[in-house]
Amino acid sequence: MPLPKLNCVLIIIFTLTLSTSVTNAAKKESAKPQFKTVIFADDFSTQKLSKVWKAYKSESKIENGVLIGLKPKDADHNAVDSVTTKAYSDVEVLLDFQFSGSPLFVIAFNEHKFKGSHAGHICRVVVTPKRVVLRDGKTGVFNNEIFERRKSGPLDSKTKALLKTKEVITKVNFEQDKWYHLLVRIQGDRMTLFVDGKKISELKSEGIAHQTKNKLSLVTSKQAMHFDNFKITAP
Repeated sequence: MPLPKLNCVLIIIFTLTLSTSVTNAAKKESAKPQFKTVIFADDFSTQKLSKVWKAYKSESKIENGVLIGLKPKDADHNAVDSVTTKAYSDVEVLLDFQFSGSPLFVIAFNEHKFKGSHAGHICRVVVTPKRVVLRDGKTGVFNNEIFERRKSGPLDSKTKALLKTKEVITKVNFEQDKWYHLLVRIQGDRMTLFVDGKKISELKSEGIAHQTKNKLSLVTSKQAMHFDNFKITAP
């Protein structure tokens, strides 16, 4: 016996609602690590940084199982501590961090010796106590042409408008001397930031999908940042 029209309508509405719920659930990203292949890991349990780490304008050191990011007081550049590994596209970075006087730190994804952007910069996460910035540098501020134009004077309105699409800024409130756990996930052209299990920010931009990222830097402004339990994983 055919179903009454009202019952048919209710069934259709229920089916559509269920389908939408399943779709939304699938789209919701997990704050738990998803990638299992460990590319590099360091819990800073040794007395000094291993030779894998390369320092630039840095006085960073290990104390009590923690990497202390330190910029030399007379340096003209932020402290950079980097590891170069096998290449990856999709990647997760896990890191514990604590502000201890520094106004900001950066997790910078680069490709060593890449000439398609200034210093091989691809994308990055900039973290301050009051805001975080997710940025596509490869097709944004570190694009070779744009980088040179920025040095020579003010940018035109069209370029300024383009650069606004290459980053997203989110307000936060990180306390001094308090530990936080961070996860950055890059999948395709999307970069997502989680802190203490909560999604903080997301940026979708084509430069993020760079296929051969292989150099990751922890950048410290002034003094000091504390880092621990650093890990790079891939699918």
